[in-house]
Amino acid sequence: MRSTTLVRSVGERHPTLTRALHWATAILIVISVTAILCRETTEEKLVRRVLLELHRQLGLLVLVALAVRIGLRLGGAFASHTRDLGARLRLVATVAHWLMYGVLGAVTLLGWALSSAHGIHLAFLAVLPLPDVVAADSDLADTLSDYHVLAAWLLLALVALHVLAALWHHYFRRDGVLMAMLPGRRVAR
Repeated sequence: MRSTTLVRSVGERHPTLTRALHWATAILIVISVTAILCRETTEEKLVRRVLLELHRQLGLLVLVALAVRIGLRLGGAFASHTRDLGARLRLVATVAHWLMYGVLGAVTLLGWALSSAHGIHLAFLAVLPLPDVVAADSDLADTLSDYHVLAAWLLLALVALHVLAALWHHYFRRDGVLMAMLPGRRVAR
């Protein structure tokens, strides 16, 4: 019978930058999705433009955060907290993380391409002009819009699985995987 009073081991936490980027990405995505959903509830043209531009800028910030996160992961700043898992489950976890990174990158790059296809020239934080990734083309914009939405739904499904996996680690395996990524300072023992 498992003890329900203590988690087996908190172990080491991920570096502060890794945790900050993880949670900043989550927050940026939630705000970005909220902006685009709120946009659909108003007819006011100025509000719609502001919400769409907010969505675009947050998407670009997510892309920058993703690039840094991948760099950190490849550089070894993402310690394994699943050493006691079997090889297959570790492989599944690794593939799931890389799949989520890939889909997150796809969502943001499709959004950038969609803006280009609509003839909209993006500037990161309204300062740094970005190149168009495709030529303006309304038919292509329609196709890219469908792909962007489809990729966003796929990302939502992967995030839901990610959350379920974190909860499984915390409540069933009772290991330190979830605690390693939570924000805040380490609790003294």
